[in-house]
Amino acid sequence: MLIQNTQMLSTGTDFHIMSYEGFPIHFKQYSKGLTDIPLIFIGGAFQNIDRVEKVCRALSEKTWVISVDTPGNGNTGVLPSDYDFDFICEAIHYGLKGLGVDAINLLGGSYGSIVAMRYAQRYLGINNLVLCAAMESLPDDLNYEFNKLLFQLKWDRIEEFADGFTDLMTNPELRKVNRLARVAAEKLRYALKTSSKGIREQFRHNTQRILRDGQTDLRYLPDVPTTVYSGEHDNFIPSKANIRVANSFRRGRFISVPDADHMVHVEKFRANVQVILTGIGLDTYGDVPVAA
Repeated sequence: MLIQNTQMLSTGTDFHIMSYEGFPIHFKQYSKGLTDIPLIFIGGAFQNIDRVEKVCRALSEKTWVISVDTPGNGNTGVLPSDYDFDFICEAIHYGLKGLGVDAINLLGGSYGSIVAMRYAQRYLGINNLVLCAAMESLPDDLNYEFNKLLFQLKWDRIEEFADGFTDLMTNPELRKVNRLARVAAEKLRYALKTSSKGIREQFRHNTQRILRDGQTDLRYLPDVPTTVYSGEHDNFIPSKANIRVANSFRRGRFISVPDADHMVHVEKFRANVQVILTGIGLDTYGDVPVAA
């Protein structure tokens, strides 16, 4: 691992560019030292460091936060799909060692939940694990949809790709009655339609990685206090799938966020922050039942 560059951006915030086996990995720290251990944030496929700035700043009012652009995400370029999720975990682990971090709270959302669960299976030092829209594996219908998205990209049918992916990530029925859900869908669709070739190439390889290596064996999860949460109207990774993951942890619990779908972090920003802080013991979110 080679630390290539460290940039002080503003008070309490710094940005680190590192390299692991020739692939970049980026870390951005907020409120370093505010708590004894940091919350490591691994976002979804389109949640790069820049896109999670708002939520990281909100979280950093109560905890030290380190957001991560893993190899193949954000401005790190493309990670070929034959590099598996274990490789991504290795890059994160060695990067954290380079920052002098041993004990962590870990947050992973959607695509990042695969990374977070795999990381928790491989490494010690996790005090609390928080998973948003926990992706155990792709069912057959989503396997078909993801392969269709890949073909749409291959044939440059960007409008169809943007519409199809938006309908997976947001619930069309919720959009009819929820203004924030409509706005989130419109922003996502616009971002997909105007995405660069580099972002589309990242999507292609990251999707192929999920199809090839995205299944988590729930029989081998560590005994770590774990909070799994999702929007109650998430039709991409529905509550039933999230509850199954929560139940696989000895100390797992599930929280359903009302009036939200897979874009819960946009549609229910404050509730999203509160659930995360609850998961690491810094706040409470109503009545938090243990998953059953």
